[in-house]
Amino acid sequence: MKHICRNCHFLAKELREENTGRVLTFSASASEREKAVSDINFIADYYSLKCYLGVWDEGVNLGKDLRLKQVNEENRKNRCFFYPHDPSMMFEAAKELQKREQEHRQLKRSNMYTRIGLWVASLALLANAIIGILTLTK
Repeated sequence: MKHICRNCHFLAKELREENTGRVLTFSASASEREKAVSDINFIADYYSLKCYLGVWDEGVNLGKDLRLKQVNEENRKNRCFFYPHDPSMMFEAAKELQKREQEHRQLKRSNMYTRIGLWVASLALLANAIIGILTLTK
């Protein structure tokens, strides 16, 4: 799955009530995500699009003319909090699962560096032992 906003669980639409100023945030539906490939009006005009985790917000730093570009931009892999869309999952659960997944990736990378360091140290000890044996036999 491509790491683009259209496929991300955190693609949200926001509605601000005029009388109360209350903000309602919803996940974009599967049909809206499908239409987002080419239709600039894939969600109703009274909604504004945003990343639920605050990476971008159409109401703050985008106009509706950049909507398709933002939702379909493919160069986001290391610049956002991507988590695959699951229609039955709440935002907070996806947020926690995304955090766990990121920590797991970092731990995996750290373990790899530790293993490399141990191999280098082992080879250095072996080389030192061989040199020591060679110098004793002379």
